[in-house]
Amino acid sequence: MAKSSKIKVMISSRCNDRFPLASKGGLSLSELRLKLKKDVEATSVFGERPYEVWIHEKATEDLELDAWDECLRQARECDIFVALYNGHAGATGPQGGSVGICQAELNLAYSQAPGKVFIVNIFEPSSSNVPSRPADKQFQKFVEEQYRFGRMVKGPGAIEGEIRETIVRATVKMVQRGVIEASRGKGYLGPALDWNRQSYLQRRASMIAAVRGSLGPSRSASREDSCVTTIGGSRVLVRLGAVPDAMSVAAAREMVGQPHLADHDWTKQLANADGGPVHLVACHKSVTEAQAKRMLGFPNATVVNGPFGIYVADSVQAIQLVLIANCQDETRTQHGVQRFQDWLAQSEQSELLVRLARKRRSLVTLLAKDA
Repeated sequence: MAKSSKIKVMISSRCNDRFPLASKGGLSLSELRLKLKKDVEATSVFGERPYEVWIHEKATEDLELDAWDECLRQARECDIFVALYNGHAGATGPQGGSVGICQAELNLAYSQAPGKVFIVNIFEPSSSNVPSRPADKQFQKFVEEQYRFGRMVKGPGAIEGEIRETIVRATVKMVQRGVIEASRGKGYLGPALDWNRQSYLQRRASMIAAVRGSLGPSRSASREDSCVTTIGGSRVLVRLGAVPDAMSVAAAREMVGQPHLADHDWTKQLANADGGPVHLVACHKSVTEAQAKRMLGFPNATVVNGPFGIYVADSVQAIQLVLIANCQDETRTQHGVQRFQDWLAQSEQSELLVRLARKRRSLVTLLAKDA
């Protein structure tokens, strides 16, 4: 059977955790996944082996993408997504953040095709070792709100059988319904549906609140649509905005307009910052380089199309726009902001961003005096 015709299964969980959590000699989830990969791929149906299993341990073997990107790509492209849920959100990326890789994988798989996602519940809320980081608590709340726990696994002896049974049930379900049908209407369930029900003003407020939550509540400024965050050791004023529909919809796009034209009104907030404003705009749908340039107002600028969306920088006027794409629910919005922060560090762009922000502060202060 050709590789392209195999049923692609992704088994997601923390690598180093054990089950039960409180037991030092408990079952290693990493060893369990390696064993399951071998067993499931050896399963024969009419003489053929239909399954191809991907696990986190394979991420480091990919030479084209970093491990985080590879995990998300697999979550997006797999036919069956099985999460071993123990309440741990997983690593939060090179620069930390509020969204762990386990939550990002689950959310992406669910947003792509809710019907392909299955959860094997090994969460132990009464354990003394229950995951308790802010990212973990957010992940636990996220899963609880979806009511997709699945059956509780009572002990390590039952977990292998439960996962195998889950894959069988998933195979039957997906054959009957089809991945195409499961993928139709990506915003018809879960948090994305909650945001789709909202009016433009409500959705805009939800998007901005999600961005502020990702940047950190302790870094807030005096206005709800701004915050002061630390980048490269400097305090940068970030103005927050949101386009609550597709960028092609004028009514939604005009809720942001060209935000840098009013920067001179922000001198009071700039008193508490070393530089800025930098404009961070959450976009409900995708965004293109051409749309970003139109928001800036002229085409001669540095434009970076990254995994988070679009970054635009004008070196003359020191205007900087960050457009976070596909902010369709709280998790995806915060994850997009987190990816932008990771990109700043990975590309060594933080120093340039701060330098332009300092220059913009000087220009805005001068303009305000002449106004």
